[in-house]
Amino acid sequence: MKTHMMNNKIRTAVVTAFVVTLTAPLAAIGGDEIDKTLDMPKDGHVLVENLTGSIEFTTWDREEAQIRGEAGDDVEEVEITKTSKGIEVKVRNRKGERRIDDTDLYLKIPKNAIIEAEGVSVDITISGSQAENIMLNTVSGDLEVESVSQRIELAAVSGDIEFEGKANRANVESVSGDITLVGVSGEISASTVSGDVSLEAGEVNRGRFESVSGEMTLSLTLADGGRLSSDSMSGDVYLMLPASQQAEFTVQSYSGDINSDFGDSAKVSQGPGVMLNHREGDNGAEVRLETFSGDISIRTE
Repeated sequence: MKTHMMNNKIRTAVVTAFVVTLTAPLAAIGGDEIDKTLDMPKDGHVLVENLTGSIEFTTWDREEAQIRGEAGDDVEEVEITKTSKGIEVKVRNRKGERRIDDTDLYLKIPKNAIIEAEGVSVDITISGSQAENIMLNTVSGDLEVESVSQRIELAAVSGDIEFEGKANRANVESVSGDITLVGVSGEISASTVSGDVSLEAGEVNRGRFESVSGEMTLSLTLADGGRLSSDSMSGDVYLMLPASQQAEFTVQSYSGDINSDFGDSAKVSQGPGVMLNHREGDNGAEVRLETFSGDISIRTE
């Protein structure tokens, strides 16, 4: 009886140790090469945090995540954890360290895996993804994404943002970087302070675009009943629409010019600037464009 009980205890201890081994973080310290492969669900969640350097995502059809790279010399550790939803990769830097070496990470993940990544001075690139959601945030790095996704959320402070592929919902923000979006549709929001916005979109239901001193070049089709608004302080706005576009246009520039293939502009009767009010068709769509000192141009493609 005692032997049987002892065997059960040993078996339990072995199983417990095995579980701990699977769930405990794997770590690499400064200067180490990183080469880990972990199982994960094909539509799981991948979270990566890196302060400086780069993060590059590519995809494959396996239910695995492969993480490669090299930890910066001043890095305390690169923690790689398998979670119930997927994996987490976090670069931990030494506290009080002023000089921080780059850590470059290369991940190969399932093509349907949700991607979330953030950093400070980090460039982030994604290619071949079919993730439902992609969420990227960096301060002084660039973001470059090629994917077919339902929703993208991309934010940078002084970096450029480029997206190409398909997305039905897009929320993109940059302060001093340029924004380039190709292939988005549905609901789109893009804002920048001193950068330019360039958009080549499909059919848009809701579109909101804001800039302080950057130019905005927008090419799209506005859906029946759709809403499009654009606000700029000193930048020019170029809007390209199909010749068959129907919408009610409300356009104003306080010290710039308005040129449109949809109706004629006129000087404001009271106050500075020019305005354009014009209705084309009756599909319920609305276009509202406003700039303070920039020009506005609406042309047919």
